[in-house]
Amino acid sequence: MFGENDPGEYAADTDAADSRTPRDDDSTTPPTILVRGDDALAAVVRDALADWSRVVDVAVADAPPTSRPRVECIVSRRHSPSGSPATNGAGAESIGGDSDTGASPTGRLPPTVLYPERPDDDLARLAAGDATVRYVPQSIDTDDRALLADVIEACLPAESAVDNPHAADRDLLAAAVALTGVGGWEFDPDTETLTWTAETYRMHGVDRSLEPTLERAIECYHPEDRAAIRADIDTALDGERFDSTYRLVRADGETRQVRSQGRPVVVAGEVVGVRGALQIVTDHDRPRDAARRFKRAVEAAGHAIFITDRSGTIGYVNPAFEDVTGYAPEEAIGADPSLLKSGEMSQEYYADLWNTITSGEVWSDPIVNQRKSGEHYHASETIAPITAENGSLEGFVAIQTDITERVHTRERLKPFREIANRLDDPIMLQDCDGTFEVVNDAVVEYADVPRSELIGADESAFMNPSSARKVTEHKRAVLESERSIDYEISPTFPTKGQRSFVTTRYPHYGENGTINGTVAICRDITDRAEREHQLRVLDRVLRHDLYNKMNLILGHAELLENRSSGDARRSAEQIRAAGADLVELADKERRIVDLLTDEPVHKRHSLRSVLDDVVDALDADYPDRTVTVECQKPFIVSAVPEIRDAITELVENAFVHAGDDADVTVHVGREDDRMVVTVSDTGPGIPEMEQQAAQGPGDITPLFHGSGLGLQFVYYVAKRSDGSLRFGSTDSDGAVVSLSLPTPDPADGTA
Repeated sequence: MFGENDPGEYAADTDAADSRTPRDDDSTTPPTILVRGDDALAAVVRDALADWSRVVDVAVADAPPTSRPRVECIVSRRHSPSGSPATNGAGAESIGGDSDTGASPTGRLPPTVLYPERPDDDLARLAAGDATVRYVPQSIDTDDRALLADVIEACLPAESAVDNPHAADRDLLAAAVALTGVGGWEFDPDTETLTWTAETYRMHGVDRSLEPTLERAIECYHPEDRAAIRADIDTALDGERFDSTYRLVRADGETRQVRSQGRPVVVAGEVVGVRGALQIVTDHDRPRDAARRFKRAVEAAGHAIFITDRSGTIGYVNPAFEDVTGYAPEEAIGADPSLLKSGEMSQEYYADLWNTITSGEVWSDPIVNQRKSGEHYHASETIAPITAENGSLEGFVAIQTDITERVHTRERLKPFREIANRLDDPIMLQDCDGTFEVVNDAVVEYADVPRSELIGADESAFMNPSSARKVTEHKRAVLESERSIDYEISPTFPTKGQRSFVTTRYPHYGENGTINGTVAICRDITDRAEREHQLRVLDRVLRHDLYNKMNLILGHAELLENRSSGDARRSAEQIRAAGADLVELADKERRIVDLLTDEPVHKRHSLRSVLDDVVDALDADYPDRTVTVECQKPFIVSAVPEIRDAITELVENAFVHAGDDADVTVHVGREDDRMVVTVSDTGPGIPEMEQQAAQGPGDITPLFHGSGLGLQFVYYVAKRSDGSLRFGSTDSDGAVVSLSLPTPDPADGTA
């Protein structure tokens, strides 16, 4: 991107330099790549290095010694029978056949690149045992010989500046001469000086009177490319080369694509600057750049990619090919794809494949192949024909994606998919946006919409708007909390009318462990909801009538009690007491019904505060009774609001059953991740029938009576709070009732 001399001036200077007698220590003389006795191979090497900014000389082994000083690398198709070129005592004889192969005065042979046309096991073993030998078969290289260029570049010593005051300029402009119409540039970070050649000024469309600075030069480029330019300069100052393409905005406003190459300037082992070349990218350069980008993409791809000629002979495989198939490049190249046959595919399959691709069409279909180990694998394979500019068929490129695990997973899930489809309960998988990815047959039936139309849609495709909005809110809650939730909803469907569902919605996680949607399982409770509604209405009516009638009975009983004496008065007292018990029993029934029919809402409660309120309330009703409270900390729990009434019921139940002389104690402690409220007394214990009634719903026998409704209320409070209730006894046969409650989840908004 960024010299002082005009390229034309340097060209003349270069000619003069070439006419001098070269010396081994003359660092201004370009290094030589020595090709062993093969003009055709020399042409291949020159073509591979055609776009280098670095000046090198390519010579064959039988050229006069004086024309190839500073031999830094030898390229050969083969090695001599006498042994390894690096370890042979004769040194140069093994590659060049004489002493003029470029060995240094010390007798050390330069690095050697073995570049046979086809893979060669002997050469491969030679390279594996000798660090100075590189082995690259031409058959696995790209059309532009990028692998050969890379390995030659690795053999050459790093470029550095020398003390000769003119060497830096010549080295700078050597890169410019290597590319036609190239501008040179150099940046000195100590003085923050940027130097341009005349061609660089011309490219930017500015007058040579302009004194460029780094920031001023960067401002000449597209805003989106400026950060990349700064990063490239920093890369070079860190000792690395760069080769990038930017958008240059000339002074006249015209935008051009430019290629900038830069390298560090090293003196005494330290980077003292950056030097490089700049060139307008022409249409001729773009295919080469595109080919390189394509090669890098293919080499980095996680899919197995191989290329064959028209007859099906494999000429190239990428690194992932060996990962998927187990075959190394040297084993696959020269063979045909039949080495992957598993015997699982029919001859008709292969005939159809071959007819498709030879007719110019793309083939895409699953296939079962066999790895080198003998193991079968499933692949999604796409094969496309490669055609020349004139339309003739040159070969084929195949891409295989290993889907073995996906196929096995699908096979394992097939029975579960069949079960899910047969269930009457709607089951669905939705992504984070709420769109359906999987629905079972029940969803299709309720929605009365084809499965193909449901996939990619959401509830609004068949559900009334208000219900669809509620479902969206529940999905959002699951995604945010990453916890399952239960809810009830009564949507209206086009053909089925209004239905009621109890839904459990779970978070769904992908293979990488991140949440990628939700799974919902819905149960149609329309009939149950209607029965519950009817029972709720009946309960309210009966309770209303019961209260009215009992108030009338209690009023008359009290009147009779006040106006009579003797047996009549005692009868009136019994009537009034029984009526009061009946009203209390109806009140307990009401609390249980409300608890069971209302949606549970958990809240935070401090058990110490709850116990303080309970004790204060019981003092008014039981002034002669005391209770010992052992609660040293607040002990926060998550429970329904009725938890206060439930603990009151436990303490009051202890008062009733324990007797006047019994002691009642309430202790709060932690068990694992739960809080336990234990109410114990020294009385005779709780009757077995009441304990059974408090264990949840059971058969109502003729012996069952309403005395256990209070403990049953506690049981349902515990259950609705995701807790539990258990009974025990003390050493003195007293009763022990323990209420276990969960602690708040930190992720819970109510916690």
